[in-house]
Amino acid sequence: MSAEQRDLELVNDYCSGSLTDADFLELEGRLRESSQIRQLLVEYRSLETALPSALPAGTIQPAESSVSVKDGVIRRLRIEVVALAAAIVMLSTGVFFLWPERSVLNSGDSDRIAVVTQSVGAYRETGIALEPGESIEAGHLTLQRGVVRLDFASGATIAVEGPAKIEVVDEMRVVLLRGVVTATIPESAVGFAVATDTAHIVDLGTAFGVSVGDDGTTNVCVFDGEVSVTRKGATASQPALVREGQAVRASKQSPTVDSTDYEVAPFEGAWPVNSGVLQTTGSIRFVSPGPDFHSGNYKDNEHIVVFPERSGVVLKEVIRVDLEDPGEYARSRYREKRTLPVGRRVTSYLLQFDAIPSEQFPNQKRSIRGQITFAQPIVGVITETRLLRESEAIFGNPDVNYPTPRAVEPRPAGDERPGFDSVILAADQRTLILDLNVAPQKLDQLRVLVESE
Repeated sequence: MSAEQRDLELVNDYCSGSLTDADFLELEGRLRESSQIRQLLVEYRSLETALPSALPAGTIQPAESSVSVKDGVIRRLRIEVVALAAAIVMLSTGVFFLWPERSVLNSGDSDRIAVVTQSVGAYRETGIALEPGESIEAGHLTLQRGVVRLDFASGATIAVEGPAKIEVVDEMRVVLLRGVVTATIPESAVGFAVATDTAHIVDLGTAFGVSVGDDGTTNVCVFDGEVSVTRKGATASQPALVREGQAVRASKQSPTVDSTDYEVAPFEGAWPVNSGVLQTTGSIRFVSPGPDFHSGNYKDNEHIVVFPERSGVVLKEVIRVDLEDPGEYARSRYREKRTLPVGRRVTSYLLQFDAIPSEQFPNQKRSIRGQITFAQPIVGVITETRLLRESEAIFGNPDVNYPTPRAVEPRPAGDERPGFDSVILAADQRTLILDLNVAPQKLDQLRVLVESE
């Protein structure tokens, strides 16, 4: 049998579900070694957008489409094969497509797989702090406490929250032994995999969280996009396709991947670091994305809620902002507003404080204080209704009807009455200090524009 025939046989067996563990390892090896099969699988990659989507919302089903290979002709191919192909292709061609990024990560250190880009109170089990810029090589990393963000040469980004233990295998694979990991995967790293004792999670272009308890139970929560999850150690286990707003669990007590409630609370410590927020103090809550991820669905009397919006937007028109330099926000005329120039690359966040009238005190005004620190410099803050509406054409969710009016109300000069809002951009250009006051049935919103990485 020729090598080409064997490649087709391996793929056909995989598609039919008859591939053995040994054959799977052989297939994976061939994908890494053979430029011919990689080229074929590059073409498969383009099929992703054409694959039929028959899964109803809220269901978890095997990840399967209607394409295969026979006599060199594609007739049936499962989504997980496409994901595997994408992963291998990215790995094998990374020297060409990822060379600039790889050269930065590995400058002076050929063994470096990832780099620490953010560290929030993160310490190893030895008590040594993890510092930004530190190299991460293949091997085990035990995090005693805190949160650390790792940026991989492939473009994948993960945040690890301690206590946790992970094994970094290469730029496309990690093993989570215990703890919490959240991941943001760009197109360059589609196929990035997280393995645990009970599950194997393969990214299909997404953002997701994985937690592993002391008993080995794995919980997977998909914030955006979709992942393929396979129960490890189980016989005849088919991968489950898990989509945005869905969650699954794999445990030693069950031979299958089981649906579970979509619950983002376990990931609220790590996810903000993935999204560019280093720290919040006081009454500020960062909201993890999900199927109902927009401001109109959130009512919270006790917190200023942070919604990540659009990332890495290159401005095609000038944007007016209310606050650009360190100091306290004060009202100004529209024509006096500062502007951000065309070509500026920014990421946006919407901050909201919504007040719900209580039965006991229906007219009570509520006050909230807190501060938020971003990983990158703040280049503009938008607080007035007109500017919020203008910027929504660029950064807003088109499916959301944003309320009006909703402007922050700063204290007029010389007015000593209580109850006004205060928004201060700190001297570090990364921290906002907020003191917001709203009456029932009203809300404060402000849009924060941060320099993109």
